[in-house]
This record gives sequence, structure tokens and C-alpha cells, in this order.
Amino acid sequence: MTFSRCLVVSLLACSSCGRVAPEGPDASVPEAADGSTPSDSADASIGTDAGLPEDAGTPDDAGPSLDGGAPDASITDAGGPFDAGQPPSDGGLRVPPPFPTYAGTCPTLVSAPLAMNARNRAFMSRGDAREFLLLVPPTYAPGRRYPVVFGYHWLNASANSVVRDAQLESAVAQYDFIAVVPENLETRGMSAYRFNWPFVETMFAPKELGFFEDLLACVSQQFTIDPARVHVFGASAGGLWTAYLSTTPAVNRVASVLTISGGLGEENLTGLWRTDFVPQPNKFPALVVWGGSTDFFILNFDRASRRYRDALRQDSHFVAQCVHSSGHGIPPFQQPADGGTKFAPFWEFFRDHPYGLPPNASPYRQTGLPPSFPSLCSVVP
Repeated sequence: MTFSRCLVVSLLACSSCGRVAPEGPDASVPEAADGSTPSDSADASIGTDAGLPEDAGTPDDAGPSLDGGAPDASITDAGGPFDAGQPPSDGGLRVPPPFPTYAGTCPTLVSAPLAMNARNRAFMSRGDAREFLLLVPPTYAPGRRYPVVFGYHWLNASANSVVRDAQLESAVAQYDFIAVVPENLETRGMSAYRFNWPFVETMFAPKELGFFEDLLACVSQQFTIDPARVHVFGASAGGLWTAYLSTTPAVNRVASVLTISGGLGEENLTGLWRTDFVPQPNKFPALVVWGGSTDFFILNFDRASRRYRDALRQDSHFVAQCVHSSGHGIPPFQQPADGGTKFAPFWEFFRDHPYGLPPNASPYRQTGLPPSFPSLCSVVP
């Protein structure tokens, strides 16, 4: 997720504007019939990975599943209005609220194990036609409930960028979860928000949070989803948006969160923006990943990540961190010899942290981090 080149050009270009002209490697590129773009398959500026092979599917050994096993009869699958309920006496929430409802009839969603066949277009949400990718495991079976993972892209990138650089097709197959990867909102071919997601223009944040809920509503109608295993991650601008989402009531539906070079931003060169942590009843676990003191690109992502980590701990969240030395780029996790995804720590963190853990609780406090986590990762005291 090397977001540096597109980020600096766009930030400098928009220092006095409300919208960002398409500057990044995924912008203004004609899209092929399968939903891909040339930049999504060949532009090395996004990352060092060449992309996933098209035949990536279920390995012979599917490995551990994000699914917690047999469905828990105590968890309702019914939709309904947003109601997080009252936190228990020790803080936190134990049971997620019912899935949200969609205004109208959900369209029939397009899904597949590979991104090239998984693009949804013209999904109506809060008055806008939106796009997203919906990846499902090759072995999807309606009789079991699956975790769902939302992934938000970085500045002037795309959902295809996330699938490629996060090795998401392999992860979905190996760890048995459903991935929802939204595209940012555009108007007249330009990003509707300064940094693709409205963590600066927060007056529009309810529209984007509504898109999150509309997606969850329709995915849960057409697929068997575990309400206790809804997870969210994002990188760079997507990581800043993920952190912002986690300060809103929308996070009361979320089991755990991952930010990659994101966090709580402070004033940038425009002097217009700062995100502060707003506690919510749900004390979700979080994995905070960033590139150390050199993770700086107009915005100081080192400070933003530390601010987020510290605010979470002060609010009784369990936090693990991975602090690497690659600056504002892809975390240097090693590709395993068995051919699995090199970002196993991300998906294992989600697997190991379902909804409803007590505040500041994690199995990692007893067992330590799993072997897949590199030495640059640790549990935050």
C-alpha cells in the first residue's frame, strides 16, 4: 500500500479546494469490462506486489477459519432499527444490535471469489449510485454464518487496489470470510470529498456511514453473516476514515478494527482539520499498524497512529500495534513459504476478536501474539 506519490500530489493540489482532481494512479483510467483498470494490475507505485494470480483459490489446507464455529443461537439475525442497547455495568457491549435495514428492496448483489467477477455498480445509497466489490470464499455454503470484513482504500486508489495489495482474494479463500470493498463517492468524475472519505468534511459523514449500513443490510439479507463478526480496516486515507468511523455509533456494530497508516489526524497544511476520539459504548479491540517515525506524508501518520492508539487505551480498548520501518508504505510482513497470505496477522486478529469481549480483554493477554505476528508487533500495555 505505497500511497506516497498519489497522496502528496493530491494534498498539494487541494490545499485550497473542496475536492480533489483525480491525480492518483487509479484515477481517470478507463475501466475494462471486468471492472479492472490498467493501474490496478500493473502500476508499481501502489505497492511492491505484482498482484494475485488469477487462479488464486482455496488452498489444499484452508487453514483456520474466521468463523467461530457453530452458529450461536443467542444472536439474532433479524434486521431492525439501530439500537446498540445499554452497556453492561463494566462497560462495553456484549451483543451487537440487529443488522440495519435498507430503504426499499435490496438489489441482487454480484459476488465471486475473484474481484474481476465481483463488482457491484449503481447500488443506491442515500441518494447516490455507489460501487463496491463483494468477495466470497470459493467454498461458500449458505448453511453456515460467515464473518464480513469491510476494507477502505487509500487516496486516489480503488477497491481493486485493496484486493491486490492486501492479497484479499487469497485471504478470503484461506480464512473463510466475506469481503466488502467500497469505492469512494465521485461526482462528475471527481472525488466528492477532499481525501476520498469524509473525515474532513464531516457534515457529509452521515452519508458515508449510511453507505456502510446499507451495504451491511443488503449483504446480511443475501448471505449468512455472523453479526458478532463484522470487522473494518483501512489504509492511509482509508485508515483515517476507519478511525473516524470508530468514533461514531456505527462502530457499535463492529467487532474489531484495523488501521494501517491511519489514525486520528491533526491539523494539516490547510489548518482546517483535526479528528478527536469520541468514546462509544462498544469497547472493540483494535490493531494499529504504521511505519514508525518516517510515516509522514504531508500528514504525520506517526503522530496520528499514536494518538489513536493512546485514545483507545485510555477508553479501555484492547490494542495491539505493529510499528515497522517502511514509512508510508506496505508493512514489510514476510510471504510465508506455504504460499498463504503474508498479512495473516490481520485476518487472525479479526478471527480472534469477535464482538462482545469485555473492555481491554483479548486472548492475546494470556497466550501472547500468534506465531504469524512478526517481532515488530506487540500488545500495548
